[in-house]
Amino acid sequence: MSAEVIVCGSLNTDLVARVAQLPRPGETVVGESLTRLPGGKGLNQAVAAARMGATVAMVGARGDDADGATLAALLVAEGIDTRDLRVRDTRRMPDAHTGLAQVIVAADGENSIVVHGGANLTLTAEEVHAAFAVPASGASSTKIALAQLETPLVAVAGFFEAAREAGVRTMLNPAPALVDALPLLADVDLVVLNEIELGVFSAAAAREAGADGIRFARPVDAAMVLLQGRCQAVIVTLGAEGAWLVTGEDAVHFPAPVVTVVDTTGAGDCFCGVLAAALAQGLDLEVAIARAVAAASRAVTRPGAAPAMPRALELDAP
Repeated sequence: MSAEVIVCGSLNTDLVARVAQLPRPGETVVGESLTRLPGGKGLNQAVAAARMGATVAMVGARGDDADGATLAALLVAEGIDTRDLRVRDTRRMPDAHTGLAQVIVAADGENSIVVHGGANLTLTAEEVHAAFAVPASGASSTKIALAQLETPLVAVAGFFEAAREAGVRTMLNPAPALVDALPLLADVDLVVLNEIELGVFSAAAAREAGADGIRFARPVDAAMVLLQGRCQAVIVTLGAEGAWLVTGEDAVHFPAPVVTVVDTTGAGDCFCGVLAAALAQGLDLEVAIARAVAAASRAVTRPGAAPAMPRALELDAP
């Protein structure tokens, strides 16, 4: 397939309940509204990249159900190549329904999410390799391979292996934070994660280094321990506080504009998709991060995940 950005990841239908405040353990709260929206980290990031003008392909799996058909149609409408989006026969694989996420969004924009993987969990390493087959023209335009962790680790590892063999730059958003994925962080070019995920993986890396129980004073310090192997840079997203770029030589902070937050559900996915698109389009890493911060800050002013992703014209307007 010919695409500047190939995204391997999940597709979910989001059941979004809005509440005044997130429930505490054991507490029942009254929902103010309930909507069904397209989501899944893979789909969100693919849409974000496509709306920046990049040519994008989606690698993943869905059920042969109504939700799956709706999500596939949305990808096509966004101009995203779906040739490597696998369709599972739910009569033979009853658990391979299209992924589903239960999302609770509070009035201040904060959220809690429970994901039911369904078909996302059936993706195989053999299937993802097909995305990097050499086109009939003999040349590939792919610049960035982006994945998250809502599909099996073996599939994500296979995706990055195929990307490296094709000479493609790799980017991992290790969410959700699965400790077993720690080796993957050292085997990609760029890692993008939020502060919670950073805490999980930096602690795991410290344990492996024999420094169990170490406490990091700053996100930059925690990110430094993840700069191993192939990894050239760790980017830490901090919501309203912007983002940090941490490399072996330097640490640079990118502040976020002050905005009125409506829904933070897709902010991290927006950041990753826009960053991948900007890098594929030839922008310098620091310029690309600043653009991703601006895009994510705009996305949180709108409800939903995929529907909230901004378009390039919005960021480029004076």
